[in-house]
Amino acid sequence: MILKIVRDERPGRHRKNDRATSIAGAADVAYRAGSQKRKLADVYAEVYPDSLTDDEAAKMAGLLDSCYWKRCGELRQDGVITETNFTRQGRAGVQRLTSRYNPEHHEAS
Repeated sequence: MILKIVRDERPGRHRKNDRATSIAGAADVAYRAGSQKRKLADVYAEVYPDSLTDDEAAKMAGLLDSCYWKRCGELRQDGVITETNFTRQGRAGVQRLTSRYNPEHHEAS
């Protein structure tokens, strides 16, 4: 599956009064965020119509050592995945919402 997520220029990756190193890091995240979201979206699409927790998707995408929950939240904001009414136990032992790939988003892009 090919999604058009390459660079995420989403505002708010740093604060206005941040140091130069934080601003540079925020610019670098724009590339990583795009590739991470692409991997996560591909995993959600691969298991469609089933749903996954953010933890499950990150594990399948090999992204457990990243801020995967932020990328999944951005995918939900962008309409690539949508929350379901189902929960499953997450890695921390608490119930987590699951999300499902939204095929209409892919058809619209």
